[in-house]
Amino acid sequence: MSTANETTETLETNIVRRLGDLIVTNNLSAGDRLPPIRELAVQFGVKASAVRDALLTVQAKGLIKVLPRVGAIVQPNADPHEWQSIGERLGDNLENVLRQGDQNLFHILETRETLEMTMVAKAAQRRDLSELFRLRGILADMSDIPLEIESPEYAKLDVEFHLEIGRLSGNSVMTSLLRSLLHEVRPYLDRIRWLKNQRAAANRSHSRIYSALVAGDAAQAQAEMQDHIQVAYNSLLNELREPPTMNGVRTAGSAS
Repeated sequence: MSTANETTETLETNIVRRLGDLIVTNNLSAGDRLPPIRELAVQFGVKASAVRDALLTVQAKGLIKVLPRVGAIVQPNADPHEWQSIGERLGDNLENVLRQGDQNLFHILETRETLEMTMVAKAAQRRDLSELFRLRGILADMSDIPLEIESPEYAKLDVEFHLEIGRLSGNSVMTSLLRSLLHEVRPYLDRIRWLKNQRAAANRSHSRIYSALVAGDAAQAQAEMQDHIQVAYNSLLNELREPPTMNGVRTAGSAS
């Protein structure tokens, strides 16, 4: 069962990461001052107290120094990578590995399946109905988008749906790894999700996953997730079975 503390910690982790990004983006170095708390709160869209708590957390790590009437000063050992959680660092490392070569898409899909099967089962086991409002909202927003529209918002919501299940699982490391994997397969998924029958099937599949989570049925949630991911796997196989088009005409295995 999730608690208010978990929500606070998630918000604080997000602010800490954004503070690190701000230092990199603005090329701040030792001795430079961060923007005032109220300015950061407006920029991040959070309360000033949330920014203050995050700054105190970062100060405890020795990465900044908060001085009265002066503000937060960047310290010499403020490596922005140290501001990330372990899960975020693992996710970044995985993305670097995947970018280094032409990775087998089937292997990426298999890894994704292994992660999501575990995560959806954990989410079902930890199931707290009060924590499912966001997942239900994402599902409703996806269903509201007309099937004939190639909406980038649908693709974004699709990714958010799966990452939200990761959050509900309580395993931030797995969620960070999944985020990296979804980033790699998204271009391919974008190609197949625009098909009207695929979008309708995806909506039904997401609904079945959600229902299994509501019921707290880990086995059913895993079965539904496996079927859902298998669609992408099978679509890739079908695409490979078909020869490419030549000048807009589908070839039939003829030799030139």
